[in-house]
Amino acid sequence: MRLLMSLYFMLVLMVGCKHEKQPDFLQQNTISLAQPRVTTNKTFIDSFVTIQAQLKVDDVVIRYTSNGEEPSLNSEKYTQPIQAVNPGIYKFKAFHNHWKSSEVTKVELFKKGLSADGILWHTKASEKYNGQGEKTLINQTKATLNFTDSQWVGFDTTAVSTITFNKKIYVKSLTISYLNDAASWIFPPKSIIIFINDDLKEEHVLEPLSQTVAKKNETKNITVEAEVESLKIQVNNLQSIPEWHEGKGQNAWLFMDEFIFN
Repeated sequence: MRLLMSLYFMLVLMVGCKHEKQPDFLQQNTISLAQPRVTTNKTFIDSFVTIQAQLKVDDVVIRYTSNGEEPSLNSEKYTQPIQAVNPGIYKFKAFHNHWKSSEVTKVELFKKGLSADGILWHTKASEKYNGQGEKTLINQTKATLNFTDSQWVGFDTTAVSTITFNKKIYVKSLTISYLNDAASWIFPPKSIIIFINDDLKEEHVLEPLSQTVAKKNETKNITVEAEVESLKIQVNNLQSIPEWHEGKGQNAWLFMDEFIFN
């Protein structure tokens, strides 16, 4: 009997120890890692762009994709700076045995486009948000997510400009970069109209926001496929902020940071 009682108490102690350790394990796996810090030496690719990622946590593993897909434990492991030669969306995510994986850090790289000769503005940007001057949107430099970055040009009305080239040149497409930051009253364009050599091409209507989302730099790609001497671009801002937003009924801000021609 004494032997049976001893065995019983040993079993209880063993089970108790397991239950004591389990909450620690569960607690560790409910804490998410911070996002990896990702930097690039530029965002337009002529030969290559260097991408660096880091997260100062012991035993952390950073994995990434270059096709826009969500990184997983099966994705490429980041071990050294990447020399990216292809444009696209690069996503990075941190993994650890004892914590939940991080949120994704994303960078988008663009192919260096055709150089425009000049830009003539038919409407004026806000004096407070006029970037680095008239040529800000054709200087092949991207802005950060901070709308006070001097690479952003802000309008509270329609933005209309004419782009000129040194000579007639074949343009396949136009990419317009804009800020989506509804919390700061900055909305995507309502629509974009382009005129090729003064002739109307077509109007592109963008999907309106239905709620505030995390701020991000977004792009709209428009097919041109024409020989171009001049290209007039009309970007229409949202004239009335929707009912769900605190600024309902007022003009939305439109922020752009680059026109890219390929």
